Amino acid sequence: MGKLYGVSVGAGDPQLMTVKAVNILESCKVWAVPRTNGENTLAFSIAEQAVDIKDKQIIYLDFPMIRDKQILSENYDRIAQFLCSELKENDVAVPVLGDISVYSTFSYIAERVEANDYETEICAGVTSFCGAAAELKLPLCLGNEPLHIIPYGCKDFDKLLDIRGTKVIMKTGRHSAELADLLHRKGLSEYTSAVENCGLPDEKIYHSLDEVNEELGYFTVFIVNDKEKRDEA
Repeated sequence: MGKLYGVSVGAGDPQLMTVKAVNILESCKVWAVPRTNGENTLAFSIAEQAVDIKDKQIIYLDFPMIRDKQILSENYDRIAQFLCSELKENDVAVPVLGDISVYSTFSYIAERVEANDYETEICAGVTSFCGAAAELKLPLCLGNEPLHIIPYGCKDFDKLLDIRGTKVIMKTGRHSAELADLLHRKGLSEYTSAVENCGLPDEKIYHSLDEVNEELGYFTVFIVNDKEKRDEA
């Protein structure tokens, strides 16, 4: 029986992949590559820059971009069963963007695979917001300052922007313009940095939303650090 490996490939730059991630990917004959809408395989494109794939068997795991919990659950069941059939003969590695512990669907799959008595292992990686902070040369938190990871559109999102500490805003998807408008209205635009496509060839860095003159892409991380504003108040 094989083992299912969830391999975090980091924030975009293949040089950010850990030694452990590379070693696992090199050791696994089978890679199960997540993709959305049949085309987005960014984690794979990062991993293949660090590991020779000529002898790898590449299979695809299709994840629909929907919010229907019933359909999502059924898809997780299907993918888990598919992976279990592969695990009868081989170890399987699943490359995942950023770090698996942060908003990754891999955990739903791993839970189902473990329920079928197969072993799983998770390899940690560099998160998108840590990669973005490095590109911005910006500390996420110092001293006893809190750090908050907030998904866009969650319950009480507006109120969460007012709490003390650095706010990392994730999962904006195609709503970056709406978020930017809200941050402008709350007087936070000059205290908000953003990194689009962190670690990729088309990366763009904005030290303030006031520098942005176009809608930002799907893979954008926003970091709100309004300590200076609070100190002035």
